[in-house]
Amino acid sequence: MRKVWVMVLVGVLAWALPGSALAEDIWAEHGMVSSAHRLASRAGAEILTLGGNAVDAAVATALALNVVEPNASGIGGGGFMTIRLAETGEVVVLDYRETAPGSATKDLFASEQAKTEKWSISGGKSVGVPGWLKGMWTALEKYGTMTFAQVAAPAIRLAEEGFAVHPMQTGIIQDELERLMAYNDPATLPFLDEGLPLAAGKLLKQPALAKTFRLIAKKGPGVLYGGPLGEAVVAAVNKAGGAMTLDDLRNYKMEVRKPVSGTYRGYSIFSVPPASSGGTHIIQVLNIMENFPVKQMGPNDAKTLHVLAEALKMVYADRGAYMADTAFVDVPLSGLSSKAYAKKLADKIDMKSVMKDVKADDPKPFAEEKTVSYLGGDPQERISTSHFSVADAQGNIVASTNTINYFFGSAVFVPEYGFMLNDEMDDFSTNPESVNAPEPGKRPLSSMSPTLVIDPSGRPFMTLGAAGATRIISAVAQIIMNTVDFGMTMDDAIEQVRIFNTVSGGKAGHLMYEKGMSAGTVAYLQLLGHEVEEKDKSGYFGTAQGILFHAGKNMMDGGADSRRLGVPVGY
Repeated sequence: MRKVWVMVLVGVLAWALPGSALAEDIWAEHGMVSSAHRLASRAGAEILTLGGNAVDAAVATALALNVVEPNASGIGGGGFMTIRLAETGEVVVLDYRETAPGSATKDLFASEQAKTEKWSISGGKSVGVPGWLKGMWTALEKYGTMTFAQVAAPAIRLAEEGFAVHPMQTGIIQDELERLMAYNDPATLPFLDEGLPLAAGKLLKQPALAKTFRLIAKKGPGVLYGGPLGEAVVAAVNKAGGAMTLDDLRNYKMEVRKPVSGTYRGYSIFSVPPASSGGTHIIQVLNIMENFPVKQMGPNDAKTLHVLAEALKMVYADRGAYMADTAFVDVPLSGLSSKAYAKKLADKIDMKSVMKDVKADDPKPFAEEKTVSYLGGDPQERISTSHFSVADAQGNIVASTNTINYFFGSAVFVPEYGFMLNDEMDDFSTNPESVNAPEPGKRPLSSMSPTLVIDPSGRPFMTLGAAGATRIISAVAQIIMNTVDFGMTMDDAIEQVRIFNTVSGGKAGHLMYEKGMSAGTVAYLQLLGHEVEEKDKSGYFGTAQGILFHAGKNMMDGGADSRRLGVPVGY
């Protein structure tokens, strides 16, 4: 175990360089931010040192991520934020997931032409109505203590002064260059230099984005939801083949929701409800695993991984069958998160054999909700998402996950205001009969899972989340097990090799495992009958950021994923 103890004066920030020999286990006493980029973590921590609370710092971090990761999240997208308020212990979820525009139809992406021309992936038809700005503004207005102008100051500096592009980012720009060139004048794209990706080490400056943040600070979110930013978004979408109106933006509603909740070995789990499937299915996985002596079996032991792989198959089968936007579909949430239903699923697991045929089970007898029939349909979520976790000295904690879906989203840029637009319409099913088919105002299914964990004494234990599409669910569940069952530090829990196993059409997929798994463990899994496939340690298995609280030491332990450029910053 690598560990860094940070001894700092109040107001002095401690951090580790990405890729350095230092651990990403950062310990601090007063406040902590862990995000997917060092500069964004520092922006959030700066706000904490100026007296802001965790929500203030969260919005500052999100704004800075829009600058330093323009490919992953920001004004043109959406997301979720889970907040625990220290004063009352209340946990709330802000749902600012994108919605389908009024022109959407259930069969929008069903035709061969739509599939061949990839309407859901690139161009105007792929763009959902963005909710990110309304989410950030509401978070600050309801739960923060500072103004938008104050929390935006670090991001504005970053956008105007620029920052050095990392080789990983240059590679992402290169990978998406063809799509970016197809929908934009290359001269308007700040991450290109004479039509080529900005080279690693070069400064990326974004004055148009800085101007946008200043405009929002002066006039509020109405500049997007009915004002000049909105007009520019509509123009960009429709020029790229979409059909969005200013009324789509005016009618957008951000929702304050009750979190889904459950327990794991006495620890309380709070996460995001639909249209994210993530929170419910994390609880479902942990409920199944609670039926097995995980601690005795050991971390990354073949028996532990066998049980987990079998549990994940059943959970993903249920996800494909039942999950959708609850404003449109009656989802049996209480059944899916029921411990009795989890026991039924756990009883199916044979320690000596592997399930090959895996159909969705029936949680409805365990549910309080209305009984309905479903036809599922899995969307193809992408890894290009960004999660961050924040904690302040008062005990307020935040987990927030944000995205524009693909790297660089729809590839449609709003040049006057300097931000990319999402392609979240790809998170709908192409099957018009699916519960997750597009409809006007509907939120597409997500796996984003900003999660808070409270210890058996009622104290904050962890704030956690990840990027990684459907692998967010498996990553967050494994990290929670690593801390609760095995007592790992935050960074150790995040850095452990992971597995992933899903189903398609009722058939089990390969057990994907990360490079670094013990050869003996892999051989035992094969002996049981798992069809295994090794993948490099990468963002495929999710990239997580979290903060673990050590009540006895009165310290915060920040961890960030080496699978990405994440770094925790504390003071």
